[in-house]
Amino acid sequence: MKNTMLPIITLLTLGTLAQAADPADAQWEKMFEVMHDLPKSPKDSQLERLKLLIDQGADVNAAIGFDRMLREGETRADLRGTTWPLDVAVQQARVDMVKLLLVKGAKFHGGELAQAALAGNQDESLAMITALLLAGADVNSRRLFQGGCAAHDYGFTALFWAGYKGNKNSVKLLLAQPGIKLDETSDEGDTALMAAAEHGHADIVEMLLKAGANVSITDKAGETAITRAQKTLVKQQPIIEKQQAIISKLQYPPK
Repeated sequence: MKNTMLPIITLLTLGTLAQAADPADAQWEKMFEVMHDLPKSPKDSQLERLKLLIDQGADVNAAIGFDRMLREGETRADLRGTTWPLDVAVQQARVDMVKLLLVKGAKFHGGELAQAALAGNQDESLAMITALLLAGADVNSRRLFQGGCAAHDYGFTALFWAGYKGNKNSVKLLLAQPGIKLDETSDEGDTALMAAAEHGHADIVEMLLKAGANVSITDKAGETAITRAQKTLVKQQPIIEKQQAIISKLQYPPK
């Protein structure tokens, strides 16, 4: 899934950059530029730029994205932070930058672990989840959607996203964490078991069931993990039938 709000948050932040005249804001502006790789630089160079900026005293816990643009007479202190360096590093799946920021004392704001589980590359996702857990991230924390003046909690945990993505190693790691909530539901009633079942990740379904996940939970639409799996099968049936016909033709070619 693509984070469509990041460009909007970037624009809001650029609006504050354009109006920031205080020299004390220089490091904050530089942090924004480094985290969003402005101007574009080689991968290793971005990490080195971040290291240098931190060595120069930049605050890794200063917000670099806000809920709105500055109004006349306001300062950044009047705005509500919505994005921090650690958030951006996780969104970009920059494992090296995530580890650096954590070592330098970056704090959690709630959605980093779930965002890490959403990463497209499974190895990078696992590496970020591991680093975040070692740093004390809440295994049941939810991914927040930041937009406008409010943050909406969809309730998707790291376990949900790992199950959705089919990342067995991440699921295994998360299940081993004390206090993991197997049946945590989202706002719409989704569970990790439903996500894995719907997307055909049989190994993860088995892992969750062995851990004690509840098969009978229903979402707000009245669906269960079983009915979701059944719907997926129905959708795939035409493809299965076509493939069976192809196999039959290959096995018994027309004369």
